[in-house]
Amino acid sequence: MSRPPRKLSALHARLEERGLLLDAVPAKGASAEAVVVSSPVTHDSRSVVPGGIFVAIHGAVRDGREFAAEAIGRGAAALITTREIQGSSVPQLLVHDARAALAEAAAWWEGDPAEGLIAIGVTGTDGKTTTSTLLASALSGAGIPTGLVSTALRRVGGRQSAPPAHQTTPEAPELQEALRAIADASDRAAVIEATSHGLALDRVGAIPFAAGILTNLTRDHLDFHGSVEAYHEAKLRLVAAIRSSSASRAAGLVPTIVLPTDYPAAEPFANAAAAAGIRIARFGVGGDGSLLINGVAHRVELAMPGHVNALNAAAALTLIDAWNLPLTPAIAAVAAEPGPPGRAERIDAGQPFTVLVDFAHTGASMQAAMEIARELRAARGRLLVVTGAAGERDPGRRTAIGAAVAGADVGWIAEEDPRFEDSDRIAAEIVAAIEAKRISADTPRIAIEHDRRAAIGAAIGEARPGDVVLLAGKGHERTIERRGADEPWDEAGVAREVLRSLGYPRDR
Repeated sequence: MSRPPRKLSALHARLEERGLLLDAVPAKGASAEAVVVSSPVTHDSRSVVPGGIFVAIHGAVRDGREFAAEAIGRGAAALITTREIQGSSVPQLLVHDARAALAEAAAWWEGDPAEGLIAIGVTGTDGKTTTSTLLASALSGAGIPTGLVSTALRRVGGRQSAPPAHQTTPEAPELQEALRAIADASDRAAVIEATSHGLALDRVGAIPFAAGILTNLTRDHLDFHGSVEAYHEAKLRLVAAIRSSSASRAAGLVPTIVLPTDYPAAEPFANAAAAAGIRIARFGVGGDGSLLINGVAHRVELAMPGHVNALNAAAALTLIDAWNLPLTPAIAAVAAEPGPPGRAERIDAGQPFTVLVDFAHTGASMQAAMEIARELRAARGRLLVVTGAAGERDPGRRTAIGAAVAGADVGWIAEEDPRFEDSDRIAAEIVAAIEAKRISADTPRIAIEHDRRAAIGAAIGEARPGDVVLLAGKGHERTIERRGADEPWDEAGVAREVLRSLGYPRDR
């Protein structure tokens, strides 16, 4: 949907008010007052259309200022940059922080859609996508139509779609565009999966979160953050983003953070929230499997199996309770929610064993996925696992995944997203971790099969009645990254193909 043209001077004033503006460099005969912005804001010079704004951010490899000439050639009406770009023929707004300015400019262009929404951010190492999905269903069940922006699902006006492959929290322009679509669809709230990248890189900047949820906190993404401390600090930024929007104030909703009970890693969040006057709500799961919602036990039969999904459901429902929204219909909505694709997703073609597709790609998420798998197998059933680990990412993941897989009966180590890293090396590190945790000489039996399709075929082909086959690591993702190319991939689709080849006709 097109937006009405706006004067650059309005953005100039906004950046100045936010303390981001250093200076403004007008072009010959074109002051900020005279320039009209008629197209979206972008940080990608290839996406510039005439009348738009190009924000020169410093990427992982290249400085965005290198692409300013291309952006101008494509019709950029103005530039936002941290340092003046010599020879520019368009006005420049010089800022302290290009990423923070990108978020503000994107929100400005889209008309600040988050102000008209009750926005909730969900962060944590594992469980973000499932908790986000459950929360969107809970809010809708409680009478607040809710949109969703997660790594596995987009939900706008009740319609679901798949997001781009291999994306965490989208960059600010795409995220603000998604929020505008949610607001225009008459949704009243938006649940946003706030990854550590999204928080650290200000992708969720300029969004007034009415509430936040922390699912859990271990270690991950050290290839990006550099240390566990920096990773945790990135997550902690969600607390600082919690404040009232126009919509949440109108609804009488108190800024709230939802945290796990008796969880030491959550205490910095609790301390920061208390200092900021943000309400703290707690969730957990009782020894009998009941959901602990602000300390009160509720027996809920969930469609999604496993202790970890009980925790995810408890987190979502705790916010409903903290805001005094109707809890009974919210519980019903959560109980019926099948969950997002690629999260303990059952592939059922009428076979006498269970096939699960799960995005588990950390040690903790692998442990959780295997726990679910064990609950589903028959008394004498085996657990067969296909897994791997991404290349050019935190190598600690490989050790943690291997340690978890050591509890399987049979395992296949396959390519996940090797990128430019040697697949043999990745597999060897996983196997070494398995060997270090091996309980007996017989468990697990491990094979290295880099071809993921072949590994899935071998696992399903070996399955016997009562077994569970867990396909872990890819989940909902639609590509495998290999040598700079994104090769099409569909984990659930491959599993169905294998089952059909084995004569199982019932395909769902």
